[in-house]
Amino acid sequence: MVESEILSKDFKLFLPTPEKLTPIQALILIQLLGNSKYGYEILRNLRDAFHGSWEPKTGTIYPSLQALEKKGYVSKRVKDETTHYSLTKQGNEKLREMSDIIAYYLLFNSRFIESTVANMPASFTQEVFMKIHLAGIDEMIPEAPILEAIRELPDKDVKRVFLERRIEILERKIKLVKKHLKNLDS
Repeated sequence: MVESEILSKDFKLFLPTPEKLTPIQALILIQLLGNSKYGYEILRNLRDAFHGSWEPKTGTIYPSLQALEKKGYVSKRVKDETTHYSLTKQGNEKLREMSDIIAYYLLFNSRFIESTVANMPASFTQEVFMKIHLAGIDEMIPEAPILEAIRELPDKDVKRVFLERRIEILERKIKLVKKHLKNLDS
């Protein structure tokens, strides 16, 4: 599927998916694709994945798991006094059907970041970038909009810091890609 096909979908962002799943339920199903997990493990994985930008609570995760079980997408079994949740065949099929929606959300988020960065005035951009830099999440901004925004920053020293950081990020990404290519050839 190409970008234009993904963007042509009429999804209602921030609402349950056309499949009547909330974004949290979709995240839970995705986590269960690999293997079964217990509730707290799902909660911890989500907390870790969001790096403090979202703190899911048990009052969100367990009702979502119950709703998924009621829909037949998740099954549970108790093992060593711990309830483990697994994706059912129906849940796996539903998640596969939702691949367009998931692709759309990912594309939308990327475009949202690009649009936000492209439309911020330089002084505000510098303030936002400094917070992103201090939080250690520089990698989240796509290259083209960040380089254009950095070009517009008023402070030359701050520009240098951000450009040097971009080099570090890109070198780390290139190293990772080369490692995967090497593993592919071995």
